[in-house]
Amino acid sequence: MEFHRGETVICSASVTDGSGNPKDPSTSMKITITDFQNGFEVNDQAMTGGLPDSEGEYYYDYTLDVAALKGYYTVIYKATDGTRITIKEDRFEVV
Repeated sequence: MEFHRGETVICSASVTDGSGNPKDPSTSMKITITDFQNGFEVNDQAMTGGLPDSEGEYYYDYTLDVAALKGYYTVIYKATDGTRITIKEDRFEVV
C-alpha cells in the first residue's frame, strides 16, 4: 500500500492456532518497522490487542513523519507464545 508523509499507517496482524481459530500469544505480540536503508523507525514495540472481544487481533498505529524518507518500509510482526515464535513480514511504500 502507498502512504504519504504525515499519514498514519495502521499495521495489523491476526494470530490463530493450528486450527485457524483466533488466539492471543501467551507471551507477547511485537512490531518492528524499518525504512529501506534499514534504519529502525519502530524497534520491537508491543502491539495493542488481545482484548476479550477481539482475541488474536493486534494493531499498531504508526504516524509517518512529515520528512519521512520516500521508499519501501518493512514491517515485522513477532508473536511469542512461550518458546514458540512466529514471524510475519509485510511492507508499505511512502510516496
